[in-house]
Amino acid sequence: MKNSIKLFLLIILNTFNCKSQTIIVRGENNGALPQGFKNTGQFYYKDVHNYLDNFTGTWEYVNGNEKFQIILTKIIKHHTNMPDIKLNFYEDGIAISYKKYVNGNLIYTSPVTNMPTFSTDDGEKLEGYMTDYGRVTVQVNWPAFSNLGVRHEGGINFRPDCIIEKMPLVFNEPERIKFQLYLKIISGHMGDAHNNPAYNGLPKFSIPNMVVMRKVP
Repeated sequence: MKNSIKLFLLIILNTFNCKSQTIIVRGENNGALPQGFKNTGQFYYKDVHNYLDNFTGTWEYVNGNEKFQIILTKIIKHHTNMPDIKLNFYEDGIAISYKKYVNGNLIYTSPVTNMPTFSTDDGEKLEGYMTDYGRVTVQVNWPAFSNLGVRHEGGINFRPDCIIEKMPLVFNEPERIKFQLYLKIISGHMGDAHNNPAYNGLPKFSIPNMVVMRKVP
């Protein structure tokens, strides 16, 4: 009986929270928003026009005997709640994962996450970031003056910015997108990947970049 009452109260609370949240539409005039609105838990970036649906699915790039696929998944009303950096809001977005094949054999699958890291203002360009799991920096330390020592033991993965753009439709051809990665210059060992000692002359990214990808049926 107690469990039933708790469940009922939880449903009522969730219903109340949903009704009390203010909808924000990316790329549109949402009026004057209060300072610090992203830390109130009362605002929701909603995909009102279903722009995110233009990108969902599996897209692939083939180069000889190698194939690279990205899987774009729409996430509804993800709750970002990070008190340490004063973030508490809801959003619709796109989560990304990827696969690599050689000679038709799957050789790598990235972790699958339900955290959206991409958004769009117009349904034509998707912007965000992803993790290149095949590239890792050297060990990262805190600044010397802090005396805190190691920040990331053994290094961390690069998280390049990513832009995905829809391309014009071609009759009797699959949908296409342009896939582009950019690595920001950040202090420490997150600068130019070609100068990172962890690379030993390897390419900047372990996955294809600046390529056209076609949608898989």
